[in-house]
Amino acid sequence: MALFRKVIGKTCKHCNSGESDLSRINCRSCGRALANEFKYHRKLILGFLTLTVTLLGVLLNILLPRQVQLQMKPAVQETGTLSQLSQLGARLREIYHDCQVGEREAEKVNKLLAGDPNLAKIYPEFQRTRMSHVLEACRKVRSGQLLVAQKLFDRARADFLTATQEDPENANAWAALGGVSMLTDREEEARQAYERALTIEPDNWTAHYNYGCYFARKGETESALGHLERAVSLLGRAGHVDRTAVLEDLRQNPALEPLRRDPRFARLLDGV
Repeated sequence: MALFRKVIGKTCKHCNSGESDLSRINCRSCGRALANEFKYHRKLILGFLTLTVTLLGVLLNILLPRQVQLQMKPAVQETGTLSQLSQLGARLREIYHDCQVGEREAEKVNKLLAGDPNLAKIYPEFQRTRMSHVLEACRKVRSGQLLVAQKLFDRARADFLTATQEDPENANAWAALGGVSMLTDREEEARQAYERALTIEPDNWTAHYNYGCYFARKGETESALGHLERAVSLLGRAGHVDRTAVLEDLRQNPALEPLRRDPRFARLLDGV
């Protein structure tokens, strides 16, 4: 404390009873100069602080590597859990694609969980925190599709946007948003939506189909046919898709008119 008091100018080194003031040059009691005294103690404290910082640096170098090592294992475990949650979400979206929550769906869920103990382990947490959002997104996709059929494109877009907000990992919601964005002349929004859908689910047939129509409207034949061919090849995996409706759209969709003169388009129709 004596050192601290001297540094802030409360006592003089030469007479402990005398008061000092940093605004003064000499001690009030003994009259000796205070400037050298303050300079001396400032150097002493700076040296002490330098030593303290050095010691702290040494301690951090010793302790930090161990702390990082201890944190690595939980981080890997968390990544694995996120991957499993994503897988579980994708499977549940397939089960509830028609927005029905009944005995048939419950039976499919039970079968899924019985076949994969890891998914069964994380299902209660998913059901508690995410299931309601997954179901709401499915409902919004379905209602948006009905609005598209009525040519109420702006209202449909609002539903698809809500679906992507409720469940950002729903590739069908992003693909549907891309489709209606094209119908409302929002090309950049459509492109971003298709890219997002295919990032989430590279084999999403709806995203490939709509992206093909996007490129056809822009006159990019190769990209358009590439995505449409991929979409048709994936139809076999999408059991709930109406192939007749897809074929009808390929034949009548105005956006695909520039492609119909290409021989590859005829082969595309044969593959549906």
